[in-house]
Amino acid sequence: MLRQRLITGPILIGSLLALVWLDDRCTFRDGGGVVFAGLFAILVPLAAAEAARLGRDCGVRTPTALTMIVALVMYLTGVASLLVADPTLAAGMAMLGPAAGFAIAAIGLATSRKIEGAFTGAATIAGIAIWTGLLPVFWLSAFRDHGAWLAVGLVLVVKSGDIGAYFTGITFGRHKLIPWLSPKKTIEGGVGALVFGGLAGAGLAALTAEQPASMSLSMTAGVVGGVSLAFVGGLGDLLESLLKRAAGAKDSGSVLPGMGGVLDVLDSPLVAGPVAWLVLRLGTGS
Repeated sequence: MLRQRLITGPILIGSLLALVWLDDRCTFRDGGGVVFAGLFAILVPLAAAEAARLGRDCGVRTPTALTMIVALVMYLTGVASLLVADPTLAAGMAMLGPAAGFAIAAIGLATSRKIEGAFTGAATIAGIAIWTGLLPVFWLSAFRDHGAWLAVGLVLVVKSGDIGAYFTGITFGRHKLIPWLSPKKTIEGGVGALVFGGLAGAGLAALTAEQPASMSLSMTAGVVGGVSLAFVGGLGDLLESLLKRAAGAKDSGSVLPGMGGVLDVLDSPLVAGPVAWLVLRLGTGS
């Protein structure tokens, strides 16, 4: 498992940096994000499909195709809100996504004329769509307003927390964090995640010190934001663990050797998206 992770991880990081380089040469209104808007359009339905399968394993009605459609509707509605200049209209369009997604899910399940589990299924599909389809829009907003390099830097800060938790837990882990939910996670690993996140955030702030104001992260924001992102990213990991344990699954999928599925890689960055957006809004000179 570790050997596969050490191979898959650098490949993913290298691919991410290549996409940043490409995105840096494109524009999205007055900033970056074109390449990643397309990438998210691919990843959103894949992650939603994995979550839908886990939902069915939990006994909930979450058809794959319907869940993928609802997730894409929320994502595209969120993207559209970023293209609107009027902030009031943009906010309304962003709020329209969850409402439209829940309605589509309910109607889709109602067409089967089976009442049992329809409302629960629609609510679950809407929740999955918010998780996999709406939260990426925060990252896309970060790409647009602050540039691909800084936004991806925060993605790597989140993953640094994951890496810190993994290796600190293996080396020093003695006390279980939440054994009934995630037996391998330890308190020591959690502390390691916060330390690694803070250090990675400080490193990102130092690297961006000479950049334009909107792309320069203050040292305070880097450290505090790094710790916060590591903490919230850990919560995202636990959120997926909650779903996987209920479904009796070890991973959400098997497309990434040593790491599992798409959702296994995106679980922490997805939930950390709103926090990353706040860190950039409050911690840069924009």
